[in-house]
Amino acid sequence: MNQQIFTSLFCVMATTSSAAPTEDVFEAARASCSAAFLERDAAAWQEAAATMIGWGTVEDGDLKRDIDLCLAYGEVIPDADLAAAKAAAEQETPPEPKKPEQLGTIAQDLELFLRRAKSTDANMERLASDIVEDEDFRPEARPERDELEEILVTYVRPLPASRRKANLTAYQALARIDPDNKDYQERIARYAAAIEVESAALERAARGLEKRLIKTTEAFDGSSWSRHPSSPRYQDIRDYITLYLINDGKGRKSLELFVNYTSRDGWLFVENAQLNVDGSTSRLPVSRWFRDNDTEIWEYGSVRGSQAIEIARKIANSDRTVVRFNGQQFYDDFVVSNTDKKVMREMLALWDVIGK
Repeated sequence: MNQQIFTSLFCVMATTSSAAPTEDVFEAARASCSAAFLERDAAAWQEAAATMIGWGTVEDGDLKRDIDLCLAYGEVIPDADLAAAKAAAEQETPPEPKKPEQLGTIAQDLELFLRRAKSTDANMERLASDIVEDEDFRPEARPERDELEEILVTYVRPLPASRRKANLTAYQALARIDPDNKDYQERIARYAAAIEVESAALERAARGLEKRLIKTTEAFDGSSWSRHPSSPRYQDIRDYITLYLINDGKGRKSLELFVNYTSRDGWLFVENAQLNVDGSTSRLPVSRWFRDNDTEIWEYGSVRGSQAIEIARKIANSDRTVVRFNGQQFYDDFVVSNTDKKVMREMLALWDVIGK
């Protein structure tokens, strides 16, 4: 962080006074900031930064580090404006986030849904979900209703059957438009049953994996970390990125995204790491790097919580991810293997079950 930004952050946090955030509010702001950083979304970053600045001086060291990290993201996000975030935070009434266009009568709802469906950048999956959520939407037979139905049918027909949730939502939306269509109802029942079977199978697989995790427990406080049996046993074997299941000894669990660099040629003195996920680059938000050695050296860092899950999902579902370790003078790249991505997918599936 350059001196000007550091000075600005110090002034912002020193002159603002407000109530400390609740855990839910803090986690929501941190997740928003992380997403803005990964997407290089300046507007979203400024909104999250304004929220954090509005909290004023935070005494908790862990919270303060996360806030400082979020604010520092503004240095690398194009068009991010710390002054604008500060100005928003200083307003008596913080600016409300933009709200989607309000729904009104059924005719107005139909007009709005149809306009969204016909737009060049239509998000049909989101549109179908919004139609399903609008329980009062029961349009009468008219040309506009038929046109919306046709667009939805055109969207859902080529969807692979394996995309069960997307198919289910689309047919539920079609059933809102034409509740008397028996084909829609039959497909809803079919996909709902398939999802239930799949969910049960995933839970059994996740519980089975949970029993096979290799667990290391601290005698001092009972805290533990568990790794997938296919993840590296030793850090000095190879470069890798993986997920660990963390238990703080008091029953609280979280996922940790762990990234490791190793070499026989000497220290890289890693300062930061970057990700290239299918051509989209971002910085891995590791706040501190550690080093150790025997006959080889290894340097490592980690990210926990919602940030870890968000980043891991992108890597696990990518075609190609490259991790770049940036050292004091040199850098080193490695391509995430299919094995490591499979490990991450299975750990995420486990978390979807036990992290509820």
